[in-house]
Amino acid sequence: MEPVIFYDKRHIAPWIRLRQGEQKIGERVSLLEPGEGLEDLSGCAKKGIRFALLGIPESVGPMANYGKCCTDHAWPAFLEAFLNMQSNRFCRGNEILCLGELNTKEINEAASLLVPGVEEYINNLKSLCSRLDDMVYPVIEEILRAGINPVVIGGGHNNAYGILKGASRAFDAPHGIQCVNCDPHADLRPLEGRHSGNAFSYARAEGYLKRYFVIGLHENCNSQHVMEQMDAGPDVGYCSFDSLTPLERHLHRAYEFLEASRLPPGLPLGIEVDMDTITDMPSSAMTPSGFSVEEVRRFVRSINSRFGAVYLHLAEGAPVINTNDMIKVGKALAYLVLDFVKTTKSPPSLEPEAWKRTSP
Repeated sequence: MEPVIFYDKRHIAPWIRLRQGEQKIGERVSLLEPGEGLEDLSGCAKKGIRFALLGIPESVGPMANYGKCCTDHAWPAFLEAFLNMQSNRFCRGNEILCLGELNTKEINEAASLLVPGVEEYINNLKSLCSRLDDMVYPVIEEILRAGINPVVIGGGHNNAYGILKGASRAFDAPHGIQCVNCDPHADLRPLEGRHSGNAFSYARAEGYLKRYFVIGLHENCNSQHVMEQMDAGPDVGYCSFDSLTPLERHLHRAYEFLEASRLPPGLPLGIEVDMDTITDMPSSAMTPSGFSVEEVRRFVRSINSRFGAVYLHLAEGAPVINTNDMIKVGKALAYLVLDFVKTTKSPPSLEPEAWKRTSP
């Protein structure tokens, strides 16, 4: 089974609503030629491609974390909204490669055959999540090695583990990279088998995540064990949403954290957004109390403009298919992707390599 379903015009054409006198981003995005694959991405970068869109249509991670499904619908919701955005002087779309989606068919089919309530139900979902990890990280590694920023959409936050692993391998980072996560949950649950609630604890334990900061953490949505992990040392930090401070305060705390590590040589940075953080956003753990879409957009723009992230990961959007959820989630994801694209100043460079000397 091929790990990625690479998109061509046949895949995206049904999503695009053509209109005379206008040009949509879907008409301008770049696509691989038939027969091309991950090994051809370096050639894409030389042609000016700076971003690669990768969908992960799966729900096994959230389900293994006792959550709900529908995170597999976020990717098609995004495509319909994003591909129909206007191509204009603000973003033409030609530097964006619509790479395709991870081939999760077998994993999703295996999950659909599991019987809830059966003793091994959760353990089997965790095994499927581990299989998914092994599919995610090589793709992320290849995208970054080609000098292209991956933009990963859909699925649960379990996929942060594979993304961090792939990024660490691409940069040959001996102790992992760093990331800022806008999320009510720290996702530092115990190492009890893979699921959407322990992506960052596994990444830390296995040396793929060196420094980690959470914006908008909800105090009583995290266990005592998780909070002890958050207080474990200078390489982990957070700003509590329950302090009800303005977004600027959260950003200031994140700036302080990141700048402490950006004395030369610094570390590559990833931006994580859990759609659970947005008030009333259809997601795997929807909240009535959270940030607005505008605030999360400012988060992405501010962090990326100031520090330059090597990837963007938008997880946990969970729209119910054939409802207005698809429009709400899809447009929110599209805006966040455009914010990242517009504020990225340079491609992810594997040179210079001096930062690799960062002490553990």
